[in-house]
Amino acid sequence: MPKEISMEEARQLVTGVETASTPEPPAAEPEQVEGVSPEDLRRLFTPKGEQVRRMRHDLRAGNEWSFGVRAFDEATLGGARPGQLVTLIGRSHTGKTLLAMNMVAKNRKHRTLWVSPDETETMFWGRYSSIRLEYDQREWINRLIREDATAWERVEQIMQDETNLHFESTGMSVDDLDKALRIASTTLWGGKRPEVLVYDFLELIRGGEAGDAASVQAKIESFKQLVSDWRLVGIIIHQSGRGTGNRGKAGGIEAGRYASTSESHFLIETWRRWDDTNLDEETRAHYEDEVSAGLWKNKAGDGEKAEVNLTIDTSGRILEPGVTWEQGTLDG
Repeated sequence: MPKEISMEEARQLVTGVETASTPEPPAAEPEQVEGVSPEDLRRLFTPKGEQVRRMRHDLRAGNEWSFGVRAFDEATLGGARPGQLVTLIGRSHTGKTLLAMNMVAKNRKHRTLWVSPDETETMFWGRYSSIRLEYDQREWINRLIREDATAWERVEQIMQDETNLHFESTGMSVDDLDKALRIASTTLWGGKRPEVLVYDFLELIRGGEAGDAASVQAKIESFKQLVSDWRLVGIIIHQSGRGTGNRGKAGGIEAGRYASTSESHFLIETWRRWDDTNLDEETRAHYEDEVSAGLWKNKAGDGEKAEVNLTIDTSGRILEPGVTWEQGTLDG
């Protein structure tokens, strides 16, 4: 005679789902652990409740940092999130810094510290303001050189309006960057946490021996830890080696001189087809105002890659395919 079973047991057999028993209460978060300092306890142990809070914050609409390129945003489910490291890599003069400036200009709501010992204030604000104004960069700089009153009024207005963007040309170590973030938080943003840190470029982070691969690798590891500790988006610009790949063509994920790719959550390479000396002059001229970019590493979603050819207009703006440009005005 078959064994009789209850309705609940039958439901379990049909659905394959066990009856949910009363869950055990979560273990109390330790206030102290013998032999562990309170500082180490906070550093080495993150309660699950705090982890859920961080997830909610990171995934909340508006907290994503757009790459400013539709294909990249779609592949990364909206862009970079707090605690993630983005590496922009490429040969010299392939548009890495320009692409980063365009990204920042499209993310003005995010509190951003940009550090670049490779550029002066004149170089940075001159280029950035022409992008913001959508004004021919050469004409814009010439007007500033001629001390055009209207041009200087506009550049000062832009610098005052950019309350969420601060630039420093001082070379810094990772420890210096931690202090600079604290200073910016206190003096500029009323104690609010910085949201983006840009460093241009990796090899110019102070400390260690210049050109030493192990030293540079240590820098990127320390920079990544800083990004994680501050829960901000880190953007590091990295010069690829002159001997890597072919000029005018993508080098791929291994384009860097150092192993920064292993530390990055997102890796974007820039190159310019105009640099390919194997092309005839007419073809090269066709690519003169173009920069290509590839998303080769993507730790969001299913890891989708993407590649785009972008246009550089005379203001320094980088435009996606199908977007046209008209000269801006200094009036108003």
